[in-house]
Amino acid sequence: RVILIIPGMINGSEVHPHSLNDELMAAFPNLDSICYNIDNSQGKPIFEKQFDLPTTTTVPFVRLGNPKPFIQIGSPEKLADKETETFSSLESMFYYPHKYLFRYRVNLKKSSILSIVKDATLKGNLSHRFFELLMKDYTNEWTKDDVNKWVDARAPNLLAREGAVLLMYGREPEKVAFLNRVKYAAWSLVFLIQTNMWKVVESEMKIKGTFVDVPIKGVADLVLERGRDKAVIDLKWKGGNWRKDLIRNREDLQLVIYSQLLKEDTDNVHSAFFIIQDGTMIARNNLAFKQVTGILQEENSKKIDQQIWQSMKKTYDWRVSQLKEGKIEVRTEQTVADLDLDYGEMSLDVLEMKNQESKFDEYRVLINLVE
Repeated sequence: RVILIIPGMINGSEVHPHSLNDELMAAFPNLDSICYNIDNSQGKPIFEKQFDLPTTTTVPFVRLGNPKPFIQIGSPEKLADKETETFSSLESMFYYPHKYLFRYRVNLKKSSILSIVKDATLKGNLSHRFFELLMKDYTNEWTKDDVNKWVDARAPNLLAREGAVLLMYGREPEKVAFLNRVKYAAWSLVFLIQTNMWKVVESEMKIKGTFVDVPIKGVADLVLERGRDKAVIDLKWKGGNWRKDLIRNREDLQLVIYSQLLKEDTDNVHSAFFIIQDGTMIARNNLAFKQVTGILQEENSKKIDQQIWQSMKKTYDWRVSQLKEGKIEVRTEQTVADLDLDYGEMSLDVLEMKNQESKFDEYRVLINLVE
């Protein structure tokens, strides 16, 4: 038994037919016999015989107004403590505290209902999985031909389990192009590892430590070793220019966190982004990889990482003090001016704040950002 619940409109636009719509039309001469329209109650008698339908009520339209710069919590001491932080939770706390409040303290999370992801997300997840498995099997003796054969051997099973959309009728050229891109990127990464004398320690490596006396954990995409040096690589499907900006603006917080957690018993911990779509490595300098296409800074990367780490600690202390007061910042384009006025001269020790709302915010309605 399959029950499909399909909204008529999303964000003011009509919804495209569901992917099973054609199959349903072919199987049933009249879809009205198996449909219940909640808006006009068409088909309701049929469904009432099978299900205990909930009652409906009309919700009046209420204008939400503009976002406020702060959410004031009446009893902040009642918020559940978070035993362990992650990069995602820390990033939310630093830049968008309302997201941290709703997701990590109040535990408001999106439904786990299954959906078809966007093509970019699908390819990102698939390519990431390819590289995870590749690095588990990899040896330093691999050639380009070995990499291509490995991808060809793994592709059928992996696509069937995690990328079946690319196996649909009419998407063969797209599938071939994707696999060719994976082969190109895989050999690019293997070439960088081999020519710079690195060895693979582990892919999807679980790491943990402390941050301001708070336990923190994460998963590093790829960790390499060369003598007493280590390198942590964050694999991304695309977004090379954005990652360059992160490094240039000293906002590559995830790399800094993982570098700090890996620095025990190590002389140097290097970090970099590897952009799968381009097959390129982006880093602060070329000490770990001679062929980087990133931001070459003459300053000592270890010193820069330590400065960013200290700024993160200062920012964390500041946000925790706000949380204890029940004063939760809401940062959007509309509230930036009010926030700047409230804070006055901000300490230069904290991270530089954003001037716009978060690109990925599940709580836009709760902060009046959606009318």
